[in-house]
Parts: sequence; C-alpha cells; structure tokens
Amino acid sequence: MTHGEAYNKIQKLLIEGAKDDPEAVSYIRTKLMLKGIYPDKFGPDSYDPPQVILILDKFISNLLR
Repeated sequence: MTHGEAYNKIQKLLIEGAKDDPEAVSYIRTKLMLKGIYPDKFGPDSYDPPQVILILDKFISNLLR
C-alpha cells in the first residue's frame, strides 16, 4: 500500500505540465476531475488507489512526452 504517490504525480502534472500558466493548471485540474480524480483530495500522506495511479501514469506519459 503506497502513500503520497498520487499527490506527487498530480504535483508533477501541475508544475511540469502547466509551466506556470494558470489556464493550463485549470485545464489539467479539470481533465483530472473529469476522470474522477479530485486533486485536492490527495495529500502527501493519502492512500493511493491503484486505478488512480494508472490514470495518472497515462496522463503524464501523454502530456509530458
């Protein structure tokens, strides 16, 4: 059982994917929510559901190629 991995992946998406663009941050957060992942729900110590990690990995690979 892992903790904090989803939080770290979400932060990576928001920092590296958005590149300090507020519109990009909003877009990424919205895309995550449409996939059922609410970024504010995950913290450094929160439990990481395996299905969430799979979705985040796919999103990272598509966005940060």
